[in-house]
Order: sequence, then structure tokens, then C-alpha cells
Amino acid sequence: MADLLSVLQNAGSSLSAARGLAATASNNLENVNTPGYSRQTAVVQSVIPSDRLGGAVIGNGAMLATVTQSRDRFVEAQLPVALGSAASSLAQTNTLQGVTALDPSSTDGVAVSLGTFYSALRALQQNPSDPALRQAALAGAQTLARSFNQASADIASARTGVDSQLQSTLPQVNQLASQIASLNTQIQQQAALGGTPNELLDARQQAEDQLVALTGATPVPDNKGNLNLTFPDGTPLVSGGSAAQLSTQVDANNGGHLALRITHTDGTGPAAVQVTSGTLGGLITARDGALQSASNSLDQLAAGAGDAINTAHAAGFAADGSTGRALFTGTTSASTISLNAAIAADPTLFAAAGNATATSGDSGALQQMIATETQASVSGSTPEGAAAQLTSAFGVAQQSAQALSDHDATISAQLTTMRASTSGVSVDEETINLTQAQQGYAAIARVITAANACFDALFAVQ
Repeated sequence: MADLLSVLQNAGSSLSAARGLAATASNNLENVNTPGYSRQTAVVQSVIPSDRLGGAVIGNGAMLATVTQSRDRFVEAQLPVALGSAASSLAQTNTLQGVTALDPSSTDGVAVSLGTFYSALRALQQNPSDPALRQAALAGAQTLARSFNQASADIASARTGVDSQLQSTLPQVNQLASQIASLNTQIQQQAALGGTPNELLDARQQAEDQLVALTGATPVPDNKGNLNLTFPDGTPLVSGGSAAQLSTQVDANNGGHLALRITHTDGTGPAAVQVTSGTLGGLITARDGALQSASNSLDQLAAGAGDAINTAHAAGFAADGSTGRALFTGTTSASTISLNAAIAADPTLFAAAGNATATSGDSGALQQMIATETQASVSGSTPEGAAAQLTSAFGVAQQSAQALSDHDATISAQLTTMRASTSGVSVDEETINLTQAQQGYAAIARVITAANACFDALFAVQ
């Protein structure tokens, strides 16, 4: 009787193990299209210890030991850096590609406008008394100033756009950080009850991928099962069950653009934080790197060329013999440079002559203005040379960002595919596993049926 009861008891345990195998395979199939899901494997093992019966050792059936996840830890260790780099270079590329004012092929850019302006001066030099040519020269000056204004506004708009993106991205960053901190707590609580909370681990992994791509933070697991994340300067973003919160603050030292600040996991702050990767890092790098450099170079070009032309024009004489006027005003920056309003209203004030008593054919001042085309008035370069350097440098920055983005995207995609090959669900494989579990379940059920038959026979004898 005792042996038959052992058979039934062992069969019951084995039946539970077979049910676990079937449930796990079924769960995998049900989540075949679930983002972030990692394939689970039911681990079945023999029950220990075995029983001794006479001179033999009889096993006690099977039991479900645990349900594990299929993960490639080597690949997953590389993914955070790859995801952060890919998001960073993509953000840089998209930001820089949005600036078109410095495109070398532009028909209304600064370089083209400079050429048009000097061509108009040379045409006027041939006949300084021609009102139409004088008007054309002033139109060229007006177009040049507006080209500077437009290029400056385009760059400023891109930099301001980065500020807007930073502000719109931070709520998602803070929500994900809080979610991971909460999941850390839940995972610890579930683990203390026994078993592995696979669904919670999947949810945390998915949140980690998103947060790393946004911030470039480095995941640092600890021996308590927590997933912590830190920035390059060592500042924690997530620490156990606590999450820091990011915010923005106007930076007066950076033209009023926004700087990132962090309220630490202990509630102190906000304080400065270094974010160099992820979407946030890429946006800041583009704004304060290539865009800032282009803005500075454009201002230097406007100031250098504008001041040189103004010096030549101020030394010349208008038709009424007056002198000392600047052709351009606001030459301190590309955003403020403009044609002198008085000259724009009265073209006769354009100083073409070299002296007050010259005839209408005198072009002495015009010659001096034309000479600025070949003078090194902008950081050791001619105006057109400086414009070419500006557009070339920005074009190189755009191309470099695009090349880096393509490279980073390829690496990220490869690692993601490698992870999916390990953690993804194979419908064919899980269908086979489900069938095997069903067959095992049916076989164990027959054991129970046979044991019941033995009980019936035994009771019948008694």
C-alpha cells in the first residue's frame, strides 16, 4: 500500500512538472510578438533523494525546479553602450542636417551673396554715376546683410530647437528612471519569496534599453539584484529603489540656452550633471559643438567683412560731398548686421568717390571697397575664403555625424539581432516543446490510472 501511495505521490509531482513545461511553452508562444520578451525555459529535475526498495534504489519522479530566461549576457553587456552611441549620433545628425543656410550648394547663402555684392561693386566702378548700377550695388549689400541674418537665424533656430527637445524628452527620462527603481523593489520582493520574476525582469530590461538610449547612462547591477544606472561623472540616475530626476535651467554663460540639472536620489539638488551620450548627449553635443562653432564663425565673418567694407566706405564721399558713413550697421554679429538705413533711403549717400571734389566718374572709394574682397580681414582669410571655410567645416561636421550614425546604427542593429537570436521565441521550437509536454502529461496520467487499477485490485482481494 505504501509503495502504491508513493507511486501516486511521485506521479502527482511529475504531473505538475509536465504542466509547467506545457505552461512555459504556451507562454512563450503567446508572447512571440511581445517587445522585450525573453524566451523562458522550464527546468525539470529528478526528485532527490531516491527511495531504497530491497536491493534497489527507486527514483521519486520529477519536479519543476525553476523557469529561467534565455539571455546572452556577453551581448547584453555590450548593448547599452551601442544603444547610447547610436541614439547620440542620430540626434546629432538630425540636428545638423536641419540647418540648410550653410549648404555650399545654396543659391542664396552668404558665400553666394558675397560674390554677388562684389560683382555689383565692380559693375558700378565702370560707371559710378549710373543710378541703376548704384541701386544694384545697394541691393547687393542689402542681400548680403539679409543672408547673414538668415544664416544666423537658421543656426539659432536649430539651437533653440534642441532646447525644446531637451524639455520634451525629460518627462520620459524621469518616468523610465522611476519605473526601473520601482521594478528593482518589486523584483527584490518577488525573489525573496522564491523563484525568478521573469516578467518583471523583462519589463526592467525594456525600460533600461529606452533609458540608456535617451541618456547614455551606464547600467551597474549589484549583488542584491538591483539595476543601477550612472552618468559618466559618477552621478547616479537610478540607485536601488530610488530614482533621480532631470530638469533644465537657463545657462546665462551659454547664450541663455538650457543646461541639464539633476535632483539626486537623496532629494538634494538640482545640480550640474554631465550627459555625453544617448539622445540627450547627442542634442547637447550638436548644439554646443558644431552649431556653436558655426555661429561664432559666422559672426566673425560678418564683423570682419562688414568692418573692412565700412572702413573703405567711410573714407569715401557721397554725391553731396559728405563722408564718414558706414555702409553697414550692427556689424558685431551676423544677426544684427544691416544696410545703413539712411543710405538705403537715399542711394546718393553711397560713397563711391575718393575725394569730395571729384567728378561723377570718380570711383576711388569703390576701388577700396572692392579691394577688401582679397584682403585678409577675417581671422587671416579673405571674406570669401572665410565663407568657404565656414560652409566646408559645417559640411564636414554634417558628413562626420552621418557616417558615425550609420556606423553606430549598424553595430546596435547587429547586437540587437544577436540578442533576439538567443532571447527571441521560435514558434517551431516551442510547438515541439508543447507537444512533448502534452505527451509526457498523458504518459504520467496513464501511470496514475495504472496505480488506481492496482488499488482496485488490492481492495478486491481484501
